[in-house]
Amino acid sequence: MRLREWTVEDAAWYAETTRDPEVQRYTTDPPTITAEQVAAAIEALPGNPTTASFCIEDAGERCGNVAVDLADGIGHLSYLVAPEARGRGLASQALTEFVAWILTNRAVTELRLWTHRDNLGSRKVAERAGFVRDPARDEDREIKGEVWPTVAYHLVP
Repeated sequence: MRLREWTVEDAAWYAETTRDPEVQRYTTDPPTITAEQVAAAIEALPGNPTTASFCIEDAGERCGNVAVDLADGIGHLSYLVAPEARGRGLASQALTEFVAWILTNRAVTELRLWTHRDNLGSRKVAERAGFVRDPARDEDREIKGEVWPTVAYHLVP
């Protein structure tokens, strides 16, 4: 497994992956996202001090995404693994490596993430990567026109 920078050549793969019904259950990306929209987001990444995102790759195969948005010293993380790449431990390994990258390359005082309450796989990934439940930040969030019960996690360096 390795994390690598996204290229515009990855845009169609990402757009197609996020349309998968299994991915749509828990991603905030809309099912209508286009390769052009993804390519524009990829092109905006280099040199942006408030966001970072990497492709999760395994044996030359695109497998997912890790991303962080930074504001006021707090990093808000997200991750996604394609259904066909699940069950290999890639998400936990990628999130752990990404956290190390963030702590080396960005000034942060805390890292946070949240996931749908029912997404047990994502919750296990967060815990394996060292995140701790933060029940005070649990909340219902409106995502894609639905209300999602979410649970929060955090990691303090």
